[in-house]
Amino acid sequence: MRTLLAAALLMLAIAVPGFAQGVTLQRLVVPAVAGSGSGSDVGLQASGGQPVAGRVQAAGVRHWIGFWLPGSTGESPVLPDSLALAKLLPDGTRVSLTGLVATTGQLQPGGFLYVARPDRASGIRLLPLSDAKSIVPGTVLSVAGTMDTTPQGERQISAALLSVHGFQDPLDPLAIAGRQLGGGAFGNAPWFQPGAGVAAGVNNVGLFARTWGTVRGWEERMLMLEDPSGVPVAVMLDNAPANPAPGSLLEVRGPVSLYSAGQQVRALLIPRFPADLRPLN
Repeated sequence: MRTLLAAALLMLAIAVPGFAQGVTLQRLVVPAVAGSGSGSDVGLQASGGQPVAGRVQAAGVRHWIGFWLPGSTGESPVLPDSLALAKLLPDGTRVSLTGLVATTGQLQPGGFLYVARPDRASGIRLLPLSDAKSIVPGTVLSVAGTMDTTPQGERQISAALLSVHGFQDPLDPLAIAGRQLGGGAFGNAPWFQPGAGVAAGVNNVGLFARTWGTVRGWEERMLMLEDPSGVPVAVMLDNAPANPAPGSLLEVRGPVSLYSAGQQVRALLIPRFPADLRPLN
């Protein structure tokens, strides 16, 4: 049986108490078709046609790494120049991106999270392959995964393997008026990022934003605001429980997502925690 020999050196030069310094992955052998290999605190797992997943665990830190199997997958991952260009790739395309900054931790329901480029030019939703509770806003990441699309049309990277490279100051949100949340479509069918209903401007789905509006009530699980131009703004409060009074004015921060409202797709803002809702009156 053919084998895959995997050896890597992982250096965690992070000045955070409890993080290991200079952790080295041991040399492990994993069958090319399927199987696993492990040694002390290090493990690799593989299944036919899928990326090899690895872990190292020491002194309170767990670090996930990924190896591509060119012999079994048939192709190397695409290396898009930007998150925006990744959104134009077909579902099922394997991608690898570096230098991304987390704008959220894992969000519920579903355990997804969001990352962006440091210049905030583009952002995207990630669905991690494994637990990513250690990811916080400002975590610098490399991502390897598969392009996918949610039922609402939001492009995402699923089965994402995350590598942590350190931390920086969290990114500030972009100020976006309610009528521009989501923006127009980016790209062309079949592989593109839809916008939100009649929203105008540059597509901003996946970006960390702040907007503001007057509380008008509830629609199912969503708080509904009205921006100064009269456009409704939906806010999902699963991760930031709150019950603001009708008529109150709020500033809300969170990644821009999409939801279905009948036959129309609209913008949805997802606060990460209660502090992302700030009364303005």
